[in-house]
Amino acid sequence: MMRFLSLMLLLTCPSLLTARETDDRYIVERCMQSLAAFTQYATSIYVDAGVNDAGKPVGYFRATDAGKSNEDGVRTNLDIAMVCAFVGTFFTEGVAYPQPSLPKGVTAEGLRRMALASLRYGYSTHHTVRLKKCTEGKYWGTYQDENRTWHHQWESSLWVLSMAFAEKFLATDSDDSQNIQKVVESEADYQLSRPVPHGYKGDTKAEENGWEANVLAVAWSKYPGHPHAEQWREAMIRYGLNGYTVDADARDTTMLDGKRVCEWYAGTNLFPDYTLQNHHYFHTSYQNVVMQEQAESILATYYLNERQNTCLYRSLTWHWQEVWEQVLAQLALADGELAMPNGNDWSMFLYDQLPAYAAMATIMRNGDALMLERKCLDQLLLRQKTTGDGRYLLNADIGARRMGVTAHRVMMTILLHRLFPTDHLQVTEWEDFQQRYAAARVFPSQHLVRAMTKERFTCLSWSEGLKNFTGCIVPNRVEDSKIMIPYKKGFGGNIIGEPKSFPEKPVVKTDGNAWTVSGRIDGEPFVIWSTPGNAVIVMNRPAYMALSYDPFTKEEREIREGDQWVNIDNSVAVVGNQRYGIGEKKVVNSIGTRVLTGEGKATVYFSGVSAAESARLAKKTKIKEKGYLLTLKTQDPDGTRYTMTLNRVTGEYTHQ
Repeated sequence: MMRFLSLMLLLTCPSLLTARETDDRYIVERCMQSLAAFTQYATSIYVDAGVNDAGKPVGYFRATDAGKSNEDGVRTNLDIAMVCAFVGTFFTEGVAYPQPSLPKGVTAEGLRRMALASLRYGYSTHHTVRLKKCTEGKYWGTYQDENRTWHHQWESSLWVLSMAFAEKFLATDSDDSQNIQKVVESEADYQLSRPVPHGYKGDTKAEENGWEANVLAVAWSKYPGHPHAEQWREAMIRYGLNGYTVDADARDTTMLDGKRVCEWYAGTNLFPDYTLQNHHYFHTSYQNVVMQEQAESILATYYLNERQNTCLYRSLTWHWQEVWEQVLAQLALADGELAMPNGNDWSMFLYDQLPAYAAMATIMRNGDALMLERKCLDQLLLRQKTTGDGRYLLNADIGARRMGVTAHRVMMTILLHRLFPTDHLQVTEWEDFQQRYAAARVFPSQHLVRAMTKERFTCLSWSEGLKNFTGCIVPNRVEDSKIMIPYKKGFGGNIIGEPKSFPEKPVVKTDGNAWTVSGRIDGEPFVIWSTPGNAVIVMNRPAYMALSYDPFTKEEREIREGDQWVNIDNSVAVVGNQRYGIGEKKVVNSIGTRVLTGEGKATVYFSGVSAAESARLAKKTKIKEKGYLLTLKTQDPDGTRYTMTLNRVTGEYTHQ
């Protein structure tokens, strides 16, 4: 209860904040400005839909499947309803802190009206209420029929979280509240009727358990007198803990929220190295979203709690520290993005890890996460400014649904910082973070290797489920961090090129902050050496590098070429005895992309070097073929020399 009161006081009383600009104030203010800008877009896609069978005005926010009963229709509507309810309630002049200006033509009163109508559309079209049909003539949601048989709709419990928060922000009447309770009860009771799912190879159940915990947290928090309340609470803990679970949890006797971990444990959702797979490959968006969902359950138990006491359920933060240190922090880049070693199958550069960073920074008081959160937020807001109407990105993969999900995450970031302030938390400097996570690391479950030097981050991943072999080189400068984008093409992509067949499993070796990967592609041996300095040396493969050309990343890039070298934006150099070409611009996962290719036997990539330096490095780079031996000699800008030789028959190599 005290946490809830603190939140309200901080949101309504600017004088309670210190004059010093704290990290919380900086983040909250910028998030609120972002949501205010977003309302222009939200208003433009709102549709009045008449009245429900109870005579109340209803409407919805138009997705691609406008007003329909599927994820695109319902999730989009309820996410944006929640955000508009939040903005319309807390952005009223004289009430909210801070007080950003709403776009021209948008008012707090208008936002509340749209939010209430779309909230009513949300509950009216649920199977348990049936006061209106969705636009295609169906109802949505999980429900139990007259024969007590359950009918489950995948993900529907996730959408109810947004419904519950929207109700909290709005002045709803008793009929609204009773109908929302029917929806929440049904979605929560279904979770009591089945065992907690689990699985980790190709299709983790971690994120699904995360959102099932959400609706249970809502039900337990909102309806303390309900006969199922204690069952909901226990199920919330069980689903919540069974997000980031590993095999060892089956034997863990740590006491957590009233039981031993092994008693809460229902099955494994992570590999032993704490990585996960979804869509049949290692996917960093799914790796972090579990943490976000668990944090939202924590927010629900505080913010929606009708009881007089609250507590932090540590089961909802189970293995956060291990996932952070052993996976997420290992893949964090200079702009706050998380590396995607095998590319992405949805819009790129979403910075959707913002609330996961916020959760680590606020709940776990992690200075690394606070540093990365600020970087991530900077980029998210820069991308929003490229759209002109408050949307978060151009060419979105799933249109309005992507906008609603992003706005949802920005709002939850605000609530995390208001409920769990980061007062007196020391923010990490990027240079210190980079040095601590410099050492090369292999994720054996994912056949992935990564490392970082002061100049750049490198990674390479062989994905058996997706059947793809690709990598990325990312300079450690924010302004250059999106030159080479996460990209895959057929069996390959960045660094590897386009194999005709899926390569056999490569051999990975590490040495300090350097790594080598060797094997055969289309029957030919290759070796890649991410050196302990700047150079990344690729033997017996041509240059291949996907470049971004986009209003967010950079619409035009300065390409300069010389004798055996090419330089991009006075930052990234590609050196080798080959001719280079750049393909046509195509939109790939929301980002304009052109692919740089070469025709040669060896390539060296450098980061953070000018065109003039590229020319000098090219002169210092010598590539020789003698019989079966391919030898490359080069040096870093600081003069450090490297020599690598590959036997193009046996695949044996040496380097120094």
